[in-house]
Parts: sequence; structure tokens; C-alpha cells
Amino acid sequence: MKEKIKRVFIIIGIIGLWVFMFQSIDLVLAKDPDYPTRPISLIIPYAAGGVTDNALRPLCDAVSKILGQPVVIVNKPGGGTTIGSMAILNAKPDGYTIGTTSGTSTFILPQTPESPFQGISGFTFVSNYGTFTQAVVVRSDAPYKNWKELIEYAKKRPPGEIKVGLVGSRSRSPQGMSFWTVEQKEGVKFSYLVFKSGGESLNAILGGHIPVDATALTPTHMQYFEQGTLRPIAVMSRFGVSGYNLPTFPDMYGFDSPSIGAIWGPVGIPGYILDKLDKAFEQAVKDPAFVKAMNGMSMPIIYMNRSEITKYVNEMYPKVGEMMKRLSEEEAKAK
Repeated sequence: MKEKIKRVFIIIGIIGLWVFMFQSIDLVLAKDPDYPTRPISLIIPYAAGGVTDNALRPLCDAVSKILGQPVVIVNKPGGGTTIGSMAILNAKPDGYTIGTTSGTSTFILPQTPESPFQGISGFTFVSNYGTFTQAVVVRSDAPYKNWKELIEYAKKRPPGEIKVGLVGSRSRSPQGMSFWTVEQKEGVKFSYLVFKSGGESLNAILGGHIPVDATALTPTHMQYFEQGTLRPIAVMSRFGVSGYNLPTFPDMYGFDSPSIGAIWGPVGIPGYILDKLDKAFEQAVKDPAFVKAMNGMSMPIIYMNRSEITKYVNEMYPKVGEMMKRLSEEEAKAK
């Protein structure tokens, strides 16, 4: 009997030791109650000076003030955002390395066979701060002055005569998917010239090499609008261009160009840290300097908390994937 009691106490002691050890490990690894206690790195997968960079610098300044620690921007351009995205994916999930992502990096890149990461299960979202205005731009001396006139003009011309500038192929850009939807709904056919950047397509339309540019707007576009050199005639997302009453593709064709401006990090960041970051960004999007910067670039401020942005991405991701598949099959047949 004494041996049995002894064994019971030994077992209880072992269980208690294991519980203590696991609790201790959890406290050491998972808990950072005063987070943040040191600077946070925010990776931008683009070069300094671009639209995303110009938007996030005042936003990070505001978040720094709220959290009491610097949020330091680290530019990691290259590989079509893969270098920066991989740096975020492989970061330690402690909340001290986060980054930004766009619609292309979130919905398109992970669904291409050459991507170093397949899917987005390795990432976790913090919040969404805004979106990019996807617009259809023409020269002011074009024979069509609005979207309706462009479609009517295209229907009267030989299929493919009107060239549209894209950054990325039709199957790998939000703008390409948008125009594919137009072709299906309107019964018209465009041809496409692919550029490496929005700056290249902008130069092409300014030089008269393309009559139509499907692009994400930048402050440079806004300057040409004001000068009267270029004109926006439609927007591909549900958010318009400040000062212009333009038709939207969601209203006309039921397709909303997948465009986000979100903050994400590697999967595994503790929930209480994600909550703290999310609340800080929620406050920061109201900062006057950030609001001014976004307005100057015609970028709508669209805040979504981490639950809302996660839900939106999970709904859109398979839809974009299916459209990419259909367009890729069409492109393969056309070769």
C-alpha cells in the first residue's frame, strides 16, 4: 500500500513538473507583456520613393508615437515583391518584423508556379490601411472622351486594334483581369502591351505609343490630369478618383479589381500583439499627415481590422485564382 501511495505521489510530481515547465516556456516564448520594448521593422517590398513608400512613412511615424517605439521602414525591392515578401514570411513571429502587401502580392503572386511560396497560409494579417485607385487613363486628345465612347469606338474598330498598357500580363494583373471582364461583358477585343512598371506605361501613353493605360494612379498621374494632358475615364475598383465623377467596373460589370494596402506578418505572432498592432494602425490612419499624403496620391483610406481584412482576402483569393487559371488557358491557346 505504501508503495502504491509513493508511486501516486511520484506521478503527481512528474505531472506537476511538466505543467510548470510548459507554463514557463509559454511565458518565456509567448509573452511580451510590455510589447513593444524595442524598434519594429516594417518591410516594404518596393524601392524607396514609390507610392507605397510615401504612404507608409507618415503612417509609421504615427504608429511609432502610439506604440512608443520606432517603426522603422526597411525597403526590400526585387523579384516582383518576392524578396520582401519572403523576408516577412521567414521573420521571427514576435511582432518585431512586419510588412506591407498589395493586391498583386497577396492574390496573384502566391498563385503563380514560379513563386517561392505557394498560398498565403504562412502569413497573418494585422489590418488594412488603404487601397490603390485602379483607373483607365487616356490622352486628352483621344477621339473618345469617356468610357462609354471608348467602348463604342472599340466595337467599330477591328478586334485588338486598341492597345491597352498593363503592368504584368492579363492573367497576372488586377487591371488585366478587369479588362478581360469588360471583353466578356461588352463583346469587344483589346490587345495588350505589358510593361515592367507603371512609370513605363505612363511614358508610353504620354508618348502616344498606347492609347489606353490601365494603371494604379500616382501623384504624377494627378499632375497630368490637372495639366489636361491625360484624362481618367473609369475606375476598375469601387473607389473613385477625388474630384472626378467616373463610372466604376463594379457597378458596370460586377468585378472589383482586387486591390488592398494591408499590413501583415509571419504566421504565429501572438494574438495580443496582433491586437495591439491593429489598434495602433486604427488610430494612425486618422493622423493628419497620413491623411494628407493619401489624399495627395488619390489613395482612399480604407481601414479594416485584422478580422475584416482576413475575411476579405479569404473570399477573394479563390476567385482571383480561378480567373488566373481561365486567363492563363486562353493565353496558352493564343500562342
